[in-house]
Amino acid sequence: MKSVFVLLALIGVSLGAVIEMPLTKITTLREKLIRQSKWQEYSKHQKATRASGSQTIKDSEDITYVGSITLGTPAQNFNVLIDTGSANLWVVDSSCNSVACNGDASYTRNKYRTTSSSTYSNDGRSWRIQYGPDDASGTLAIDKFCLAGICFNTQIFGRATYLADGFGPLPIDGTLGLGWPALAVDAVQPPFQNIMPNLDAPIFTIWLDKKGLVEGAVGGLVTYGALDTKNCQVNTLKYAPLTAQTYWQFGITGVSAGSFSSNALQRAISDTASSLMLGPSAQISSIGNAVGATYNSTYGLWLIPCSSANTLPAVTFTINTPAPTAFPIPASEYVVDIGVGFGQCIMAFLGLDSTGFGPAWILGDPWIRTYCNVHDVGNKRIGFAVANH
Repeated sequence: MKSVFVLLALIGVSLGAVIEMPLTKITTLREKLIRQSKWQEYSKHQKATRASGSQTIKDSEDITYVGSITLGTPAQNFNVLIDTGSANLWVVDSSCNSVACNGDASYTRNKYRTTSSSTYSNDGRSWRIQYGPDDASGTLAIDKFCLAGICFNTQIFGRATYLADGFGPLPIDGTLGLGWPALAVDAVQPPFQNIMPNLDAPIFTIWLDKKGLVEGAVGGLVTYGALDTKNCQVNTLKYAPLTAQTYWQFGITGVSAGSFSSNALQRAISDTASSLMLGPSAQISSIGNAVGATYNSTYGLWLIPCSSANTLPAVTFTINTPAPTAFPIPASEYVVDIGVGFGQCIMAFLGLDSTGFGPAWILGDPWIRTYCNVHDVGNKRIGFAVANH
């Protein structure tokens, strides 16, 4: 399977523009390994190499949605992870020599070639980013960056000359970070901030769709410079102020599901790079018990009959927008079929305890599929609108 993107640019009025980027859904690493009966072996390796607290950033094992960019002159194409939980752009370089650099049988990576671009220049600095137990590293470069026809001629980005083994099965060529500049490694200006002056408005909207076990389906849309009025019910849009300008972080005042309820004040981030909802282990266990799920130690996930998706209670987050507002996630979004078999699906919640420095909750794809996320850079806030499917 080779996931590709179709990019459509809709030119706006005056000097501004609106860019629509359809997102392709790819099978996650966890899904692949469970289907191949290799998850238990892999997870044992991960536990042995996991750095303490490193996964408070994001769940790098469940990458799901990718988009397309170009770098260089003439343009070189790359399929990159759309990641609101990081802020750097990097792609695999032709000099990358670790085993994971070439991908696997299902995906051959597109690699950046310095000698093929007349606009390349060397920044000279080295870089390294940790993604849970895995990392990517290399040197920084400067070249022309384009997203659906809007370009920035001197974008600093990472040339990955090393990828850890965990990247091997992932069908991506790199990562497009959409977090805030303060989150960027080496203080590199993120691409969105560089193209933002050319957009109609300093915002981007993310809508995700649920495609189940379908491979390579168009699974969402990122609209740069405008609200997505087709896929998002903008009359339901409510904004939450950011509590930090690093991740897209905001405060939650409660979580509930069935008989379980917590009114703890906690920090949460919305993250497109996680296909699961990550939160405090004790609360995840309470949610699992409240909806009738059963914990499976082999997969490290809560299992639930697929047939029960229409009868289970919603999991509801209360967010100050600025008044306390309930945002329920229906079972149709958090009960996910990843090919476990025997009529079993997973409850897309995973226990992950913060070290005290990171957010308590990382709200991944079930959240973003339920509510379009409007990332308002200009007003330092994030908005949520009911998504259409």
